[in-house]
Amino acid sequence: MTILDILLIAALAAFVAVWWIRRTPHRGRWLTVLAGAALVVGLAGIWDDRWQAGAGVVAAAVLLLGLLASRLRRTPPRTGLPWVSGPLVTLLAAAAVMALVLFPVWPLPKPAGPHPVGVRSFEVTDPGRPGLIAARPDEPRRLLVRVWYPASPVKGARPRAYFSDTEARHTARTLGALVGFPPFFTYVKHVRTHSYEDAPLLAGAKGLPTVFYSHGYTSFLAQNTALMEHLASHGYVVVSVQHTYDSSTTVFPDGDVAPADPELFRLAREESPDAQETAALQRRAIGGATLDDRLDGYLRLREAALAGRGDRLLKSGVIWAADRMLVHDRLQGGDVPAPIREIAAAARLDRVGEMGMSFGGATSGTVCILDPRCGAGVNLDGGDFPFQAFGRDMPVPFLMFHSDLTGLSRQLGAEVEGPAHSFNEFSYESFGGAGAKSDLYRVQLRESKHLGLSDFSLFVRRPARDALFGSTPARVTIGAQNDFVMGFFDRHLRGLANGFPQGQMEAYRDWVTPLTGDAVRDWWAGKTEAEREAIEARIAAARGD
Repeated sequence: MTILDILLIAALAAFVAVWWIRRTPHRGRWLTVLAGAALVVGLAGIWDDRWQAGAGVVAAAVLLLGLLASRLRRTPPRTGLPWVSGPLVTLLAAAAVMALVLFPVWPLPKPAGPHPVGVRSFEVTDPGRPGLIAARPDEPRRLLVRVWYPASPVKGARPRAYFSDTEARHTARTLGALVGFPPFFTYVKHVRTHSYEDAPLLAGAKGLPTVFYSHGYTSFLAQNTALMEHLASHGYVVVSVQHTYDSSTTVFPDGDVAPADPELFRLAREESPDAQETAALQRRAIGGATLDDRLDGYLRLREAALAGRGDRLLKSGVIWAADRMLVHDRLQGGDVPAPIREIAAAARLDRVGEMGMSFGGATSGTVCILDPRCGAGVNLDGGDFPFQAFGRDMPVPFLMFHSDLTGLSRQLGAEVEGPAHSFNEFSYESFGGAGAKSDLYRVQLRESKHLGLSDFSLFVRRPARDALFGSTPARVTIGAQNDFVMGFFDRHLRGLANGFPQGQMEAYRDWVTPLTGDAVRDWWAGKTEAEREAIEARIAAARGD
């Protein structure tokens, strides 16, 4: 909690106590002072982006008006306990406190590794790709990049806030606007991470395993900070890229601000001309009763995009993959600011991990197909854009970590029938060999929702959390991601004989369900040669082979 939270709760609690104790000396004066203090503190909280303090302001205003009305009526003093007004006053104060409790301000979970975590940000510019997305025709591609790394101990330093004040005004407000309430995420600026800005690199560091990351569509590069810190504390370098104009508003290190593309708000409200067709095809692809139905849904989505209908994600998929490889090239070539060059020199960049959440997860799959430097990949609940992994065996080990498909299907207005399946069931494996690859993993986190596979599940308590982020406990949501992702990279990037994923499956046996591609393999085996050829031809055309 913030200091203002504590002061507001204290003022309201004291008011309730004095209200019940009618024999308090100078009771009327104390009640006025305490309600006034709650009003002032609440207003200060709102000013400091703690919009939840608004409930305290309303409560304090109601209490002050009640005191004023009582004084104007010259109500005679009463004795005994206020059995009528007391519960009402208590409930009013409790409701104000509950608004703070439901949206907590606590530090992120402490990373479990032995190393402190450092963080540095920089910008990468590509003059060779001007005018992308919402950029001016002559504007080069500009990317904000943030790096988490194992650091040497830092004495007396304060860890970075989740959002700086500038990021709260721009990045956080854009995130909130996309869910219909611009201030929604601004209070997260009061959350402390465990990353120390510009902390010295771990002494003697060399050959550090490195993972590249991309955020979800419309989101921002630090949305999985708890995961980044967990990896960095265990000796990983994590490089996160913010994909300008497809992200929330970007604040560059020099203070420049690149606003989110206004088109993103139309997409979020499903106001694009092709929104209804896209939604119908998504329902078919996710919730179709048969594999044939779902395959047809995916292929028709792709075919519509190739025809120029609902093609924003198709175009973005190509841009994001190029962004990721550009940043990798710059780091590997040392074409970065000196403080970053030091980290790049200590990182292993010839064979890296690729990771992302949602659209960023889809990007990771694409990069692992296109870039031979990918040694292993993780897709946190993302699809397959721009369709390069459809019907193909991944050339590297790959982990698909899903939220509960039931929540996604209901959001789309579909109902999933039959056994649980991956919504990427047609991607990352050939149909004939689906379920046979020992280094291809698919798991589902029960009762979680798509947005919950991020830090956001830490910032809202139940029951308010359930609607947006799912009912899975935040410790499970964050812990499972941390343990599965690091266990996967430890095995397939570091080469450790850690028995992944048996230990993780046992630790989260009540929450994580393994998914297989067996149904796809059996379905494919039942097709005639002519049916297979027709499907393969359609897929090849959709992929642009």
